[in-house]
Order: sequence, then C-alpha cells, then structure tokens
Amino acid sequence: MSGQPQTIHQRGRAAVLAGRELLDVPPGPGCSRWGLSLDVRLDPVAEQRLDALASEAAAVAGPGQWLTGGLGASHLTVTYLERVWREVGADDPDVRRYAGLVAPLAAASRPLRWQVTGLVLADRGVLALAEPVDRAPEAFRTAVLRELGGLGQEEGAYRGSTWWSTLVHFAAPVTDRTGLVAWVEDRATLAAVPLTGSRVEVVRYAYDGARTAPVPLAAAPLPGVREGAADGAHA
Repeated sequence: MSGQPQTIHQRGRAAVLAGRELLDVPPGPGCSRWGLSLDVRLDPVAEQRLDALASEAAAVAGPGQWLTGGLGASHLTVTYLERVWREVGADDPDVRRYAGLVAPLAAASRPLRWQVTGLVLADRGVLALAEPVDRAPEAFRTAVLRELGGLGQEEGAYRGSTWWSTLVHFAAPVTDRTGLVAWVEDRATLAAVPLTGSRVEVVRYAYDGARTAPVPLAAAPLPGVREGAADGAHA
C-alpha cells in the first residue's frame, strides 16, 4: 500500500464505499503476496492495544475478516525479503543469510519506538499509522535496505518514510460500508499509543485457519529503551 497516508485513505474509502475493496486469500505456491519479510514484533502492552483496535475494526467490517493486528500477529514491516510466497523453513540458506545480515544491525540499533497516532482505511484493510518518536526506526530500515541492495531500493520507494501496523485485512466483503468508513474516520486522530520493538524477525506467512499470520524463522533481539537515551539515529 504505497503512498502518503491521506492518499491511501482516500483510495481505500472510495473502494470500500463502491464495494471494490480487495480481498485476501490464503497464500500458496506462486502467490505474489506474503513472501518472506522482515518484521518488528512489539512489546506486550502494545500488542494488547493493537489487538483491541483490531477486534473493534473487524466487528464493524463484518465476519470473515483477518485480525492481522490480533495477539500473536501484530507487527511493523521493515521490508519484504522475497516477492513470491514459498514454503520455507529456518534451515533455508536464504533465511540464514537474511538472519546473518540482520543480527548485527539489530545489535547496533538504538531502541525502536513509535506512536500510533490514528487509523487509515486502505483498499485491503484497516491500518494503524505509526510515527517514529525519533530517527532510530528510519535509520534501522535504511541500514537494512542498504544491505539488501537492489531489493532495498525498490522497497524504499514503496514504503518511503511511512510505517503502519495492519489491524485488519479484508478477506470477506465489508458488510457495513458506511459504518466502517465512519468508524475509521472517527479515529483518524488518536491519543498516542506507544509501541516499542522487542525483536526483529525473518518471517514467512501461513494461514492458520482464521488469518494469515507471521511465522518466525529467525529472530534478533532489539535494545530496550535505555533510561536517559537521547533521540537520534544509531551509528
């Protein structure tokens, strides 16, 4: 979902009201979505706050939606690592290479912190916009994309400086279209919800019977918020 938040919302709003929202299906071989990705997983309090928002959004959107922001699934995507979905395990050579690339970057990173400031309606679901509290998240993403080379350049153009956590992916037609638009727009601005990254994971995505969720294949811990730490990019 590339673009600025307002553009994303206007496109999503139009799609939902016209009955043209995009519906996800479980990934399978050859699927051009849900490829290997690098995700930041969040602190437990943040996970609970996102779970509550996701549950509310899904209740308004109607049955059959995926609670991507539910407990055990919520995350912020740093970048995708592969475009095409494939069945893969932790012993895969590419997974091990990505893990080796990310581990030293995570160890060198400053704490990664955001604040959810509002919601946006996209053509594929409901997003929680996450604004970095300092330059550390962008510095971490930039370092990762630099190591990825050509793939990183493509991904940098796609996401830009925008971060979001998807609360709901549409997997069934929205039942209350005007209600969902109103619900999201009533929450376009929220009292800040703090998010802190706890670890970064190389993940594959798998359908668990209720949603497509990240399955960790490799993980590297992120530093906690250090008392008295100053804002700014990591070295």
